Amino acid sequence: MASSTLGGWLVHVMRESDGALSLEEALHVIMDSMKDYFPSQSVAVILIDGDTKELRIKISRQISYTFAKKFRRSGPGPTAERVVLEQAPLLLNSLDHDSADYQDLKLEHDFASAVLAPIVRNQRGVGYIFADRAENGAFTESDLLHLQVVGYLVGNLIEKFDLIRTSKKLSQIDDASQALQYKAFVPMLATELERARTHNYHVALALMSIQAFRRYIETYGIDKAHELLAEIVGITRENIRDMDLLARFGADEFILCLSGTTHAESEAKLAALQAAIGSKAVGQGDAAIGITMGALCLESDDALQAKLQDILSKLGKCLVDAKAEGPESLIMESFV
Repeated sequence: MASSTLGGWLVHVMRESDGALSLEEALHVIMDSMKDYFPSQSVAVILIDGDTKELRIKISRQISYTFAKKFRRSGPGPTAERVVLEQAPLLLNSLDHDSADYQDLKLEHDFASAVLAPIVRNQRGVGYIFADRAENGAFTESDLLHLQVVGYLVGNLIEKFDLIRTSKKLSQIDDASQALQYKAFVPMLATELERARTHNYHVALALMSIQAFRRYIETYGIDKAHELLAEIVGITRENIRDMDLLARFGADEFILCLSGTTHAESEAKLAALQAAIGSKAVGQGDAAIGITMGALCLESDDALQAKLQDILSKLGKCLVDAKAEGPESLIMESFV
């Protein structure tokens, strides 16, 4: 059980949350321990969406799952906004139930006393903690200060897991091209194939090879070659959907996964992409940037159930055949 003193409680919470694998898990530790340390009718961590300013309950205690899931407000009311902007806690006792402030702040339950404390991340208010009581005595100035400490702790946890998530994301990105690394692409592809099997849709894969890439490096240097890779990735992303996957497969090759498109639709999309890269990629000098493609469409249940190694082997053969056919060729087959 957590200590009854603030210092003891902080030691307890920091020790228990240190091994948490997610922000949600760490917040659960805080919420569970607050029922003994900070008695209240209900308590919630409410965050403000950075793009829309919409309020959402991140986690709560003594608030029904249905209420928390449906809770959406267009933005904080004046009282909550002041707490966030000024980064100062607020104590509210005997607030008139008919007042606009009360209606703005109330969550699921009527209350007689409430405290709000800002959640501060990177020196900026990003939300607030709201705790209320209907009985068991009004909150005090000491409660207010203690909840402010909890708010800063939550903000630090958000920063921590933001950094972990950013670090993980960066470890999945190829530095030169800014496409996914192939090691990150493989589990994502496996997930996409599982979705395709479950929802019965087609998946197309393509290997894209940059023609004469070695000569380009020898002529213009590795830095310019990396700029070319990033340029091709940028053009590719302009011509595919957010749900499609793109990764660097080799020094001069990219692998692309298109989901939910038929054989004919995929072939048309790849041909358009090939033309877009040829016409838009600047590179260096006057020579056009040519792309050769080998592609597969997985249309049947058997194809979607095939081993990934067999699929990639067949895909590699399609690219070899396309290169043999000539520069800027596109060969697309059905996996059988």
